[in-house]
Amino acid sequence: MSKSIKRSDVWVILPAYNEARYIGTVLQKLQPITRNIVVIDDGSTDKTAHFAQQQTEHVLRHLVNLGKGAAMKTGAEYAFGHLHAKAVIFFDSDDQHNPQELELFYRQLNTGAQMILGVRSFDENMPLTRIIMNRLASVIILLLFGAYIPDIPSGFKAFTRQVYKKIRWDAADYAVEIEIAARIAKQQIPFVTVPIETIYHDLDRGMSFLHTVRMITKILSWRLAL
Repeated sequence: MSKSIKRSDVWVILPAYNEARYIGTVLQKLQPITRNIVVIDDGSTDKTAHFAQQQTEHVLRHLVNLGKGAAMKTGAEYAFGHLHAKAVIFFDSDDQHNPQELELFYRQLNTGAQMILGVRSFDENMPLTRIIMNRLASVIILLLFGAYIPDIPSGFKAFTRQVYKKIRWDAADYAVEIEIAARIAKQQIPFVTVPIETIYHDLDRGMSFLHTVRMITKILSWRLAL
């Protein structure tokens, strides 16, 4: 049976690109829950890093914008390598996750779960186009890799050091989410899901239709390569 992981050994990672509008608010909400926070400023041209540095000492900066996948990898490598984390939780920096729901991930890690996926409700709070793209991604992974992974675009997820070694991704952009799902399915990595709130306030953010099309084309190559 997998060993439980204490809250103090878990680090929350926030990839951020031009999130000066939200990053301060997000960090203020997180601080009462945990101080184990790492922000990766992915080449922002605004004051994202400035506001982040006011609330956490662990702010890493890419000199240029490399993409969400690259920022996530930088954060994971730093947490596992430099901070000796036993697990990480990825949390979007655009104020579209509920910080109180971190407790759901801590609870699962404490009971020995190795991979935890935050899954939103496909209700009236999620735009219809996002629901369609979301479902399509899950069906494609099911058909090609034999496992159904729900809510693949969700950036709220957690995994242990052991799982990271298995799913360490190559995608630098938004395709990272579907590559992680493909690696989970391909390697039959056990996972648990936790329900998270569906929050949208900027529909021009996140994974667009173009991102989805690009991801689908990449999946076919991954089917042979992974």
